[in-house]
Amino acid sequence: MSKASFLIKKIIGMDYGNLFRTVKLAHQRSGKASIPLFFDIIKCGFKYSAGHTDYLQAEMYALTPDQREDVITSGASNNFVATFNNPEYVHYFASKEEFNEKFKDYINRDWLRIDSENQLDDFLSFIEGKDYFMLKPINGSGGEGVQKLPATKESFDEVLKNTPCLVEEVVKQCDEMASLNSTSVNTIRPLTFVTDDGEAILLAAYLRIGRGGVVDNFCSGGMLSPINPETGEIEYPAVDEHNDNYPVHPLTGKSIVGFKVPRFQEVKDLVLKAALVVPEIRYVGWDIAITDNGPVIIEGNDYPSHAFFNFKTHHPDGKGLKKEFEKKMGIR
Repeated sequence: MSKASFLIKKIIGMDYGNLFRTVKLAHQRSGKASIPLFFDIIKCGFKYSAGHTDYLQAEMYALTPDQREDVITSGASNNFVATFNNPEYVHYFASKEEFNEKFKDYINRDWLRIDSENQLDDFLSFIEGKDYFMLKPINGSGGEGVQKLPATKESFDEVLKNTPCLVEEVVKQCDEMASLNSTSVNTIRPLTFVTDDGEAILLAAYLRIGRGGVVDNFCSGGMLSPINPETGEIEYPAVDEHNDNYPVHPLTGKSIVGFKVPRFQEVKDLVLKAALVVPEIRYVGWDIAITDNGPVIIEGNDYPSHAFFNFKTHHPDGKGLKKEFEKKMGIR
């Protein structure tokens, strides 16, 4: 396809409703005129493969060209995944059942796949001695469809509505993590990469915090902030998907800035080992819970969300993470 044909295809397929909403928000936040912003958003889309969300989260309207080059946009993220993650091995991460089997040494909890009403006896055995359990779709993502249900016979009806699915033992986080928000497990999102030499390294890590819901996922109302990879400390306010900042949790009053993630060295040790279980998937975002007995893996993501990386609040100097990631990945 010629460059001209590619550009025409991109222009025809553009989501103009989202584009105009982005222009309006960028105008409100920056005070800049709408027409120049309109063309700047389109320019960033073509030059940096930046989506509308990238433009707002990174506040690209306020960045220099060099700073824009350092933003991990949706296009840059897609390139990382396409370059380093072998699609023949993605199934280990796409299916929660396969993931639990492959990483059984790291998840440290009971689970059961439910396919039909004939498994009532199995279900009753699974919930024995439990107060609650987690219901998870086999191929769900972003916390979609996840429910916390009472461990009763009556809950089997709800389980059957979601088959095929997994029922899992509830992970009990340690008191320090629960102090941030107790309605959900607040997880750590470390990003690992397997180098050409077969070594697992840590690219970055983030703290995800729930805000009253059953999950802490960013797209489900949660918040996030980067973790200092050396000290395990939170140095910046958490942000939500609307770019609102929270130095203190709005519901619990717990200070987020200055919070030190417990057992963070153990978290790093865990994910660096897990990264080598399926080394063909070289770029992974892990969801880690911290229990009284240490960190456990909730899930692994072969397609890590790039939204974590770009909030201007976390990059007051305008310096992003793209060049740093590429250097560690051997791209530059």
